[in-house]
Amino acid sequence: MIIFNNEYILANNYSASFQNQVVNAIKLFFRTVQNKSFDIEIIHRPKHPKLLSNVLSKEEVKAILNAPTNVKHKTMLSLIYACGLRRGGLLNLKPAHIESKRYILIIKQSKVKKDRITSISDKLIGLLRDYYKTYKPDVWLFEGQNNGEKYSEKSLQSVLKQALEKCKMTKPVTLHWLRHS
Repeated sequence: MIIFNNEYILANNYSASFQNQVVNAIKLFFRTVQNKSFDIEIIHRPKHPKLLSNVLSKEEVKAILNAPTNVKHKTMLSLIYACGLRRGGLLNLKPAHIESKRYILIIKQSKVKKDRITSISDKLIGLLRDYYKTYKPDVWLFEGQNNGEKYSEKSLQSVLKQALEKCKMTKPVTLHWLRHS
């Protein structure tokens, strides 16, 4: 096992996640097929690199959030930034998830299948009210072209791309960058 690990996996410079996957496969093979316990500690298990998240400056965020003229697009990007939402978290929001009197947003079943609550500012509440008056969503907070249909991930990506083009930003900004900023 050690020879395989050193001469194949490490020698070919495979990623840490691939290496861990191989270690787990070997462990599973010995436990289920061979019916043997195996000291997994003798196989090198690499650590995942801890990389810093990409973040934008205040000026860059302001330029991106001010770029859209459409209130729906501006509201979506603002929520991602202000509440640290993931793309799926934003698109799964329903109007009932906003408690404007308490200034909170309830995020249901996020990435790790947990509910969480985050605060929202006066300014964001005002933007949400303007958006709601204009679009009057039925099921989802952000609906596609048809009522009751969820706004698509591809369309949301397009909203960000258009905002970046409008403010002439050349960085490879993603929705996740906006979330981390």
